[in-house]
Amino acid sequence: LRGRDFSFDPRTLEMRAESGGGQHGMSFDDRGRKFVCSNSKHIQMVMYEERYAARNPHYSLPGALVDIAVDGGAAPVFRISPNEPWRVIRTQWRVAGLAPGPVEGGGKASGYFTGATGVTIYRGDAYGPEFVGDAFIGDAGGNLVHRKKLLPDGIGLRAERPADEQNVEFLASTDNWFRPVQFANAPDGCLYLADMYREVIEHPWSLPESIKRHLDLNSGNDRGRIYRIVPEKFKPRNLPRLRQAGTAELVNLLEHPNGWHRDTAARLLYERQDRRATPVLQNLVRKASTPKGRLHALNALSGMDALTPRLIEESMQDNDSAVRLHAVRLAESFLHRPDAPVSLSRGLESMAAGTNASVLFQVALSMAELPKTARVRAASQVLRHDNDDPWIPRAVLSSIGDAAVELFGELASRQFRAPQMDEFVPTLASIIGARRVQGESAVFLSNLPRPATTWLSLAALGGFAEGTERAGGMLATEVPPNQLDEFFSAARQQSTNTHLDNAAAQSAALRLLGFAPYATVAPTFFALLDPSQSSEVRGSALTALGRYPGTKPSEELLQRWSRFSPSLRNAALDLFLKRPERIRLLLESIDRGELRSSELSAAQHAQLRSHPDTSIREQAMEVLGRPPTDTRQAVVEKFRPSFQLAGEADRGRKIFQTRCATCHKLGSEGFTLGPDLVTVKNAGKEKLLTNILDPNREVNSNYLSYLVETKDGDSYVGIIASENAAGVTLRLAGGMEQVIARSNIATMHSQGRSLMPEGLEEGMSQQEMADLLEFILAP
Repeated sequence: LRGRDFSFDPRTLEMRAESGGGQHGMSFDDRGRKFVCSNSKHIQMVMYEERYAARNPHYSLPGALVDIAVDGGAAPVFRISPNEPWRVIRTQWRVAGLAPGPVEGGGKASGYFTGATGVTIYRGDAYGPEFVGDAFIGDAGGNLVHRKKLLPDGIGLRAERPADEQNVEFLASTDNWFRPVQFANAPDGCLYLADMYREVIEHPWSLPESIKRHLDLNSGNDRGRIYRIVPEKFKPRNLPRLRQAGTAELVNLLEHPNGWHRDTAARLLYERQDRRATPVLQNLVRKASTPKGRLHALNALSGMDALTPRLIEESMQDNDSAVRLHAVRLAESFLHRPDAPVSLSRGLESMAAGTNASVLFQVALSMAELPKTARVRAASQVLRHDNDDPWIPRAVLSSIGDAAVELFGELASRQFRAPQMDEFVPTLASIIGARRVQGESAVFLSNLPRPATTWLSLAALGGFAEGTERAGGMLATEVPPNQLDEFFSAARQQSTNTHLDNAAAQSAALRLLGFAPYATVAPTFFALLDPSQSSEVRGSALTALGRYPGTKPSEELLQRWSRFSPSLRNAALDLFLKRPERIRLLLESIDRGELRSSELSAAQHAQLRSHPDTSIREQAMEVLGRPPTDTRQAVVEKFRPSFQLAGEADRGRKIFQTRCATCHKLGSEGFTLGPDLVTVKNAGKEKLLTNILDPNREVNSNYLSYLVETKDGDSYVGIIASENAAGVTLRLAGGMEQVIARSNIATMHSQGRSLMPEGLEEGMSQQEMADLLEFILAP
């Protein structure tokens, strides 16, 4: 699963991976949108179902999980409980000199999400309409329940605090044992809350030994409570016994204002499979007074295998966008059948002319079931909308399949430019190149606009070249030499055109030039590495240089090393570490003293010392030295005296930027690869020191490092940010993400360790460690 959810069919016991991957908590709203939470990421939205990612082997959708909280992952919370007694006792011991370590302070012990649990969308009818659709999340560490309003944001949502809860929580307790971990929408319209009721919820690994031995980590393991959260002046109503309800009554309950009634009635209708319900449900689809009733009736008919194409077509014209969206989804099960009515296909195609972004996104996902010609028309219509939401063109790319070359011809004939096209056009062309279908290359080339200097031509041919190469082909064998020379010449001209209104044209030109013969374009690339160029141009030039095999480009990079800025050197080092021949060249340069080993990060040192190639591993050991032989606990003890030193946050910031920022984010500093350090402040200096010096003592599975080797010969080390049936997204040091198609993966395996290397302390003094801790823990 590696970070995904799973589902199973209780009738067949079939199991399958699903998009998602929260830690504790999952919920759906009235429109069927899915939400999860995990640690500090207290509310995430799942943008698509896994099945949509499995259709196109030549395109991988980005990860489905999106953080939607406007106040960020580790958002502020307002607890009213005191800090846990063991924290107070630890401070007393340290003040009295009875225990090692500093007097606590230098960082907030609480006040932000650290253990988000049980995200649940309220769908009841007891609190009033202003609460319906709100998200409720427990923070088990803060003894509270947090509430978020969910507001439209393109095809997604944004989650923000209610106006009357800006500095207070929906529910909070002074009891440190109050651990809200799960919620349920109940028959009486209220939320019920499961309270784990434990004294200590930290993982045993998360507590220093000097504290852990004084705690009973099992305290409360025989307890637990369930609360019902009711509004003032709440009057309980008689609870229904729906098992005894007749079919007609169950159908009527699909319009009930309380989501529990609707869900339970729908489940019972499905379990009973009473055919007498069919005409009643059909009537409800057409005449229900509420969109929720029409939506539930549609899906109930589908569950009874009694839904008709005619009813779907009618629902596609519903005045509610949620009903239209579900009608589009349900149309998929009919469209793949040989006897699917033409009118249904035309109905789905006509939906592409709508204006609702969420419905357009679903149309883009579902259009894969349309015949090729209709799919091209629908895709073209969807892309015409002036909508800058990136998810819509992504859905088109996922669905286009064998109609990619026809869609490109349609776009090229109109010299199409629209929001999000800068990446869409080369990606569409890469799908055409990767398909390697006879005749499609000629059609693609015939549709490239002239003159060759146009943005669309350069962007498309560069993408086509990438796809062709990924599939084992070569651009030079696909494009006639005279035509290829024309485009390379145009790209060379545009790559140095500093007067372009659109920077995307310069980037597209550099992308294409990476497939020209090295000797003809090397001077252009190295000229564009000059500090006077923008960082985007320098990055594009460096990426293009990295395409060429052999060591010639790397040798010339090393010759110019002294002219490069620190950021460009970091990018170049990533380029060196992808190929074995470049790594050997890099190590030889360090051995000769032309480069300093300190220019490599601790993570890069660790990567080279543990390289799968034995010869590289041994060479790295000789050049970089062997890692310290001290046990990690001995290293922790060595730096423990830094607790007694006064740290300076400004000095610590510089150390953080040098040693930590490529993988960790703190405020505005650094990149998010490992955990956001805001979430570890409450552990105090002792635990933080252990995490820094012994990173493999406690490793969250989300931060295990993976080595991926591609069929192109590249190697990547990072954490899996997301994956689906089509590809894997690796998050690399420096915040970069690399999407790798499954068809291009030679090997992929977990290294069984944290991506954070051991030995980060090499060359650090105790004072420098004190400065670093002070910076991380500063309020």
